[in-house]
Amino acid sequence: MIILGIDTSQSASVALVDSASGDVLAAEHADDQRRHLEFIGPALASVLSAGPSPELVVTGIGPGPFTGLRVGIAAGIAVGQARRIPVSGLLSQAAIAEELRRRETAEAADQSVAVRNAAPARPVLIASDARRKEVYFSVYEVSDASLVAGPFVAKPAEVAAVLADHGYSPTTITDRFGRGILLYPDELGTGTEQAILDPRAEHLAFAAARELAAGRELPDPVPEYLREPDAKASPTRQSSLR
Repeated sequence: MIILGIDTSQSASVALVDSASGDVLAAEHADDQRRHLEFIGPALASVLSAGPSPELVVTGIGPGPFTGLRVGIAAGIAVGQARRIPVSGLLSQAAIAEELRRRETAEAADQSVAVRNAAPARPVLIASDARRKEVYFSVYEVSDASLVAGPFVAKPAEVAAVLADHGYSPTTITDRFGRGILLYPDELGTGTEQAILDPRAEHLAFAAARELAAGRELPDPVPEYLREPDAKASPTRQSSLR
């Protein structure tokens, strides 16, 4: 299946992948976390012109900051409506878990079958920048990139307590990934791989393909904010005129 992936939960990313071959057909990334709107249109035009027509759009649904997150979701829905193809969502941090899984699978390819089969399950912590001096965080199982706890939002100093409430401690989670780890190393520990900071659209698309191949349905493209937006609607005033 040809899948168009879009994620703007942290930085902005658009990619077109062939899930059958595992090839990335085209990809555009922008590390600027404040220019999602300026990036998304030209990036979509470039990626869509570089490969075959997508059969599915998958957008990252967060958690993420309100404004940036909805840019990617709205763009994905627009592409789906224009091309009359389905649009689904997926938690954005699943892209980081999938990137890690794919890296470790490639590294294990040279090892013996016995060694690969003996590899134990290993939970990893993924933390993203939630602003307001908070992080969005989840625990994923690296062997199959499956979500086992979260997503949550909390101040970095509160993360350990939240994880403990769900049966995890610093001794059970030794590997940490994501921009949140880079921002708060004193509270969250040193990141295991600084190169994996933000979700990438190609890995979001591959994660979605694995979900579908396993017979699981993808969620709708509805944003996962975890908290109320900063902007509030003004109360409606009733006119005193009669």
